[in-house]
Amino acid sequence: MSALEETGEYLQHLLIGGELDVAVLLTSGIRERAALNVETLLVSPYRLWLPMGHPLAEAEAIAPEDLAGENFILLTVDEIEESTRRLMAGFSVRPRIAFRTRSVEAVRSLVATGAGVALLPGLVYRPWSLEGDRIEIRDVSGDLPSVQVGLAWRKGAPLPGPARSFIKAAQAAVPVR
Repeated sequence: MSALEETGEYLQHLLIGGELDVAVLLTSGIRERAALNVETLLVSPYRLWLPMGHPLAEAEAIAPEDLAGENFILLTVDEIEESTRRLMAGFSVRPRIAFRTRSVEAVRSLVATGAGVALLPGLVYRPWSLEGDRIEIRDVSGDLPSVQVGLAWRKGAPLPGPARSFIKAAQAAVPVR
């Protein structure tokens, strides 16, 4: 048994080709649903990440238009980048992208030091950066997207015992919704 880290698109390719038994991926981005069994285990809405003491952290409600003057840190990973861009396209004012990165840790550090704010799924949130600086998280009103994370495996293909055990363990680890 082995594990690998790849893009969601490539994992789907490997699953369909029979080169991979099961994958953990963003299920909201699966394109080949007819060929795959898909089980979403977790749904995570987008939240606003702020440095400690940011004025928006004091607001009772944050509307997308309240973000107009902010610098944004954009995570450029798979479906998250695409969803964030769609979300920002709906803003009444074009957001200022201050920095783009493929690293969640870089986003945490940049937000914590006040370089900008970020809109990201809550599932990747942690209240501190690697440097120990604090990060706050807040809801934004409106119709924000969510990210779905789960499992996929090829339809009609027999699963080896370790793959079946992995699926059962992943299902059992998720709190009842």
